Amino acid sequence: MTNHPLHDTPLRRLGEHAEGVALLRRPIEALGFWSAIALPFLYVPLVVSGLQTTGTRYAFALLIALHVVALVVGREYNAD
Repeated sequence: MTNHPLHDTPLRRLGEHAEGVALLRRPIEALGFWSAIALPFLYVPLVVSGLQTTGTRYAFALLIALHVVALVVGREYNAD
């Protein structure tokens, strides 16, 4: 197959760089795992101070979203 621009998909390019992705996978999983552990400690000051203002509600929602992402990313860390 020729190297036609229409056949150049992101997945094919990712496959060409699989070694680089494999090197980054472990540190990214570790970051996700430890972030998932640490993020709940940031909830406490927000909840104690109250969620009356729009800014604190947005901050709380952002922390929840980051926590979900960290849980998904770090779920395979040290699974063996």
